[in-house]
Amino acid sequence: MDILTTPKGKKITLADGNEYQLPPMSITVLADLEEAFDCDIEELPKKLSHKTSTSLRKILWILLKYDHPDMTLQQAGQLVELKQIAEVSTEILAALTSLQI
Repeated sequence: MDILTTPKGKKITLADGNEYQLPPMSITVLADLEEAFDCDIEELPKKLSHKTSTSLRKILWILLKYDHPDMTLQQAGQLVELKQIAEVSTEILAALTSLQI
């Protein structure tokens, strides 16, 4: 791996038609998720697998804030229409479950 190359996260198109860059999983992202959910990182996929809209919205908001620091929780939630919940949930769950912890 080239240490000068900045890792890229996954891109996802949301309800407004724009493509958003999710950050690559790093220790900072993991720590932010642990703090937000007050749990160990291993428990996050379980929380999301229950497909609660609250958890999905919160995780998406945390991930989007890296590139959009002024985004609110409500704005993040408005970026996912009902028909996209399964797709967005799958994308986020795949990123979280790919972690080798």
